[in-house]
Amino acid sequence: MRVLVFGVDGLAFRIIKPMMQAGYLPHFQALAQEGVEACLESNYPPLTPPAWMSLVTGLKPAQHGVYDFWEYNEQGTGRLMTQRKGGKAIWKLLSEYGKRVIVVNVPLTYPPEPINGIMVSGIQGSSERGNCTYPTSFREELFAHVPRYRIDVDVTSVVHGSYTPAQAAVQLIEQRIALMRYLLSEKVWDFAFITFCAADYLQHLCWEDIIALQPDLMRYYQLLDEALGFARSTLGSDGSLFVVSDHGFQGAATKFAINEYLLRQRWMHPFEQGQYYRSLTHAWGKHLLDRVGLLEQGRKLKLRAVHKRGQSLTKVQPYLTRQHLQTAGMGVASWSSSSGGFADISITRSLSAQLMADLRGSLLALRDPLTGQQLIASVYGTEVFGQGPFQPSDQHLLLLPSEGYTFTPAIGQPWLWNRERHVFGTHQKDGVLYACGPTIKRGQQIAPTAIYDLVPTILRIMHLPQPDELDGQVIDDLFIDAVKNEEDHSSSTLVAQKLKQLTLRA
Repeated sequence: MRVLVFGVDGLAFRIIKPMMQAGYLPHFQALAQEGVEACLESNYPPLTPPAWMSLVTGLKPAQHGVYDFWEYNEQGTGRLMTQRKGGKAIWKLLSEYGKRVIVVNVPLTYPPEPINGIMVSGIQGSSERGNCTYPTSFREELFAHVPRYRIDVDVTSVVHGSYTPAQAAVQLIEQRIALMRYLLSEKVWDFAFITFCAADYLQHLCWEDIIALQPDLMRYYQLLDEALGFARSTLGSDGSLFVVSDHGFQGAATKFAINEYLLRQRWMHPFEQGQYYRSLTHAWGKHLLDRVGLLEQGRKLKLRAVHKRGQSLTKVQPYLTRQHLQTAGMGVASWSSSSGGFADISITRSLSAQLMADLRGSLLALRDPLTGQQLIASVYGTEVFGQGPFQPSDQHLLLLPSEGYTFTPAIGQPWLWNRERHVFGTHQKDGVLYACGPTIKRGQQIAPTAIYDLVPTILRIMHLPQPDELDGQVIDDLFIDAVKNEEDHSSSTLVAQKLKQLTLRA
């Protein structure tokens, strides 16, 4: 039985349900009627790198080692692009069982790893100008069939005004669909994982217009729907399809200055201002601008804007960096918290159980002074990251905000609550899961499940054994007859184990 995973970065029910009702997404509508629908929860945190790695490995961050877009070097003085450190992705497991696989544009798949098939790297790695394929020879074949293929949105053209964000996203998905059609139609495969990432980009920038179903933005989602229709037709009636997203999305209009709050309430120790006053053009932003050749232009635009407002660069507010945490004792160092819709408080000093309970209580008691809305919906401890060789050495509190709110790690401004003029898009934990296939229920909604449950469920469908180290569990509610599936799986385990041994020997 063939399995195809159709991944969409940031896809959320609150976005696609109105589009389905308006008739923009007939293939998504058909899938909801003919398969299973569920919320795919991403709590740990709802951020692209750790979420995708948990989704493709069946592991929590403590086992795969990915927590953010960036990580620090051993000296703590610089940032590096994050990479998976442990575990095996589903395509690697299937390759070891002799299955033929295709992997396209899954985040954090650079450099491409050897598999029994074809891999085209995804975002958060090298561009299409580098060695982005396995085998290396496939790169030439890729550009022979899709000459304008891109891995990510053409940000440079958007900044220069050559394209709108919607036009850049459409250009990207058109090339992705062309590659998908070629691979799924012309190559032999048992498993395919094709990912589309521009929805996340659009939803951050154009939230209000997307919610309003603006036609120029609807074009991207219509093309996404057409791609889904092609995927289903390619699979046929005997294959299984999964539509998944790494996290959900929501609109937010208010940012809460979490580090400023911790300082004012004396949870965070004060430290010399000279240690932390620096520009909001933070390290990873500089890196991204530099990669697209816009760092110098960004500096000029910033100076021009500051001059126009009559401000001084010294008044631009700072944020806490990892180097300050040991002095401060706790705080949020990651700028990902703002767009990611979470705050990960790292606690470097020892706190008693009572103090930890008091800190949790003070955070949960925070309410918007204008509306009375509770700021924080959920608080998780370090245990949410799981157990493994890469679990944090410090205590952590992971905060997820209520609807309409997010965080900023900036320090030094006079406000705690910053209300924006427009609603912008931020991540939220409730991602999307659709599934259909000959052994899967039809037209049903099931209880929420976790992103790391996808891998064991795919292995069950393909009648392969479960690795002992997986954090995820089979989503039994998907299946027409869970008991029969369990019996079928048990009877096939011995055969699959022998197959793996033969494959490894070969």
